[in-house]
Amino acid sequence: MTNTTSFTLRYFPVAARAETCKALLFFIGAEWVLEAPEWPREKGAQRVGKLPVLIEHSASETEEPFVLGDSRAIEEYLATKYSLYYQPDDAQLMARQRELRAHMHDIYELSAMIIHAPELARPFFTSKYLALARCVVDTHERVLKENGSNGHYFGNSTTYLDIAALAGLLTFRKTFAHLVPELLVPLDKTNAPETNNAVEILSKDPAFASYISALETCSNAE
Repeated sequence: MTNTTSFTLRYFPVAARAETCKALLFFIGAEWVLEAPEWPREKGAQRVGKLPVLIEHSASETEEPFVLGDSRAIEEYLATKYSLYYQPDDAQLMARQRELRAHMHDIYELSAMIIHAPELARPFFTSKYLALARCVVDTHERVLKENGSNGHYFGNSTTYLDIAALAGLLTFRKTFAHLVPELLVPLDKTNAPETNNAVEILSKDPAFASYISALETCSNAE
């Protein structure tokens, strides 16, 4: 894709909340850099005091940069700007895509709580995570299978939802393999064959080569 703008993505140098943002930027072939603010000294300089933050620099020197905070807002902006939704004029299909992405986000948020929870609280949050993950996986497996097990949630080309699934599962494997291996069980090849098949197919797309390489060298979020 040809872009007339460049981007700065502000985030910590770890594999965590900004991974789908990174995968999107790599996939669209954007000109972009990752910038790690000094934390917490520069916290007050970020939108709503948190990361990630996306800064879009226009090719025009007279146009002010567009600054956007919140990982999901950044993802949806890039997906809309670069036409990565499936049939965006269909309100129901758009709602379904957002619903499925929200499922992935819910799993991530709960898993992050487990990692940072006190040791005594981990069994409680882990139980909630495993119950939610099983429901989410069942739903996503069905959608992927109904689309022909072709590596995509909808249609025959890569969409935002596919990219989020790729980034999400690869990040889970990297982060939880050594932190909380139990959380990977609902997402393994036995329990989520369609999801793993989709990620395997997408991983072979040259458009993701740079993203996968960057993820492999990225630090784990702990």
